[in-house]
Amino acid sequence: MDDCIQKSFARVIVDVPARAVSGAFDYRIPSALAGKIEIGSPVLVEFSGRKLAGWVCGLSASTQHCDASPIREVLGGPRLDESAADLAEWIANEYVCSLSEAVKLFLPPGRSKASGTSASAQSPSRSGGATQTRAKEERWVSIVDSAYTPSRAATNQWALLDALRAGPLSAVELRAMIGSGASSAIATLTRAGVLAVETRRSYRRPESRDYPAHRPSELTEGQQEALDAILAAYRVRRGTLVLDGVTGSGKTEVYLQAIEAALQAGHGSIALVPEISLTPQTVGRFRSRFGDDVAVLHSRLSAGERFDEWDRLRSGEAKIAVGARSALFAPVRDLALIIIDEEHDNSYKQGSSPRYHAREVAERMALARGAVLVLGSATPSMETLSRVDSGRYTLVALPKRVGDRPQPSVSVVDMTREFDEGHRSMFSRELISALQKIAEEKDKAVLLLNRRGFASFLLCRNCGHVPMCGSCSISMTYHDQNPVLACHYCGAHRAVPAACPQCGSVFLRKFGAGTQRVEAELAERFPQLPVVRMDADTTRGKGGHERCLARFESLKTGILLGTQMVAKGLDYPEVTLVGVLNADTTLRFPDFLAPERTYQMLAQVSGRAGRGDKAGRVVIQSYWPGHHAIRAVASGRREDFLFEEKQARAELGYPPFARLAHIIFSGPDEQSVQQAAIQAASVLAERAGADVQVLGPGPSPIRRVKSAWRWRILLKSSAREGLPELLREALGTFRFKGVKLAIDVDPVDTL
Repeated sequence: MDDCIQKSFARVIVDVPARAVSGAFDYRIPSALAGKIEIGSPVLVEFSGRKLAGWVCGLSASTQHCDASPIREVLGGPRLDESAADLAEWIANEYVCSLSEAVKLFLPPGRSKASGTSASAQSPSRSGGATQTRAKEERWVSIVDSAYTPSRAATNQWALLDALRAGPLSAVELRAMIGSGASSAIATLTRAGVLAVETRRSYRRPESRDYPAHRPSELTEGQQEALDAILAAYRVRRGTLVLDGVTGSGKTEVYLQAIEAALQAGHGSIALVPEISLTPQTVGRFRSRFGDDVAVLHSRLSAGERFDEWDRLRSGEAKIAVGARSALFAPVRDLALIIIDEEHDNSYKQGSSPRYHAREVAERMALARGAVLVLGSATPSMETLSRVDSGRYTLVALPKRVGDRPQPSVSVVDMTREFDEGHRSMFSRELISALQKIAEEKDKAVLLLNRRGFASFLLCRNCGHVPMCGSCSISMTYHDQNPVLACHYCGAHRAVPAACPQCGSVFLRKFGAGTQRVEAELAERFPQLPVVRMDADTTRGKGGHERCLARFESLKTGILLGTQMVAKGLDYPEVTLVGVLNADTTLRFPDFLAPERTYQMLAQVSGRAGRGDKAGRVVIQSYWPGHHAIRAVASGRREDFLFEEKQARAELGYPPFARLAHIIFSGPDEQSVQQAAIQAASVLAERAGADVQVLGPGPSPIRRVKSAWRWRILLKSSAREGLPELLREALGTFRFKGVKLAIDVDPVDTL
């Protein structure tokens, strides 16, 4: 043991994607590497007979393991700082995932796999990893001999020198200006000592529209109070504030001025938005205020753009990260402020392992790094409001719209009554009248239908057959453009049958309106109103959301029709009407969160109306107008909804009165999946304490997805602590041949 104490040791997070591996391991630092290893260094180690990459998360003079293996070498590539390593360990424990999965959240985007059987074959970090292979470099050309005069016939050289007299240019720019002859002219003049060529790091920048800088002459009283509260917390560098502001109350301006104060003091900020559809407007506003200090991070950027934006933050060239959920892990220097806009949104929960929630990670990150967390929403989640009640979070209210503009009037149309009275259109008489007024006054409208496609499904009127996906337990959606049946779970496509495949009948009817069908009927009924459809089909590919929004913005009058992506955060003062075609689409889901999601979606989309000089109007169509979520939106009394929903959740033992874990078993053989679920439930029941209830196992509501059968177990714990430990102890090493296991702590989707 004395011999061990004389040596230096490192704690290493090894790149092993196994749930059972949730901690670091001790390795000896050989004398040849003494002084070369620091906390965060990427290293090569041996683990279970394999050479794997890892990251040093701690150093010590001693260890309890005298036989600790030596570190083989120090690798190139991205470093992992101490705070990131600590937070990764917390994520691994809290969300029952492998430590290496959690670590990779903090590494550069677009990286390759970091481990394998041999360092040279499988570890790109050995040759510099993403830092070397992703960086883009350009050749820049400048004049060093301004007295040189080319021959009269050397036209390309003349053009080249003329272009460079104003200053250095890249070789790419010169080729674009002069043509293909630029390359040979550059080479000739460089050899002659007339030009100098140097290689510079080049950053690929995401494109975004320019929004004019807008700074109000003065903040409203409510905005100023909110800003003062944030800055007070910023000065002591701690606290979580909930900015509870009605739609149109100016929350974004409060964010911008808080970030500006931090930036002036040399501190960095992170601002998250829930939807990629919000990113163009948000990025435009941030860039108009802060210019190149803003770096953008979201999944619709190219791999090179994401890496370069990440690298600008790491180097300190940019100080503000703006983007979706993953931007939380950007390497922002001197982080002082984290803002999560629309904090209630479910997209802040990661759908694959590690299944973290950005709000929870942000709170932990802010505490560790001495930053302030601001959670903004017009409809804060019940979980967040319960933490306000307990004193864990501080509430800052913005109850009035900027300019004291009134909230839009909201009316609810009972579609059952419409049908009974002989009106069979998907548009109620009230909504038709409201749209006619939009056309007459040349205003704009937003229509929400949370269902894409032309029709939900085809139905044979002779035998009742509905075409189902061959890989999932769900009907296929009919799409009218290039008619096709598509599964929205696995992406499978199938030709539309001319006749029923079961009975041969040609009487196949389309049921359930989707956005494509609504678009077609709007064009027929209101030809004077251009329609911009915004859903997963029209926004595919890079820049899809921005193209849709730019087109809508350019219209003098028209309709933005879309799924839930049009419900959040969009700010168009010309919109005076919001219509919800079917408020019940989310309400009918077999999920305890369905009422809260419905309330939030309806309240958020209602807030798109009346943000300018004209009053706003909202028409909500529903077959369940008496539901407390819909009634609360119509009356504007959120407290009524919260009262009823709290009672229901307390009685049934759902968050925020309990903590949940959702465990999904899946595989190609249903019997094996069922047996695995039964075995796991037995183990959990044996180890669970009195405060944990094990529900199931049973088939999942969507029983089959992508040819995999699915069974599930739901755990309810009355205590916040202890549930992740139970899951790791009971299921950390759980194996059942042919069956995959997914553990979701604090789920937002139990389907």
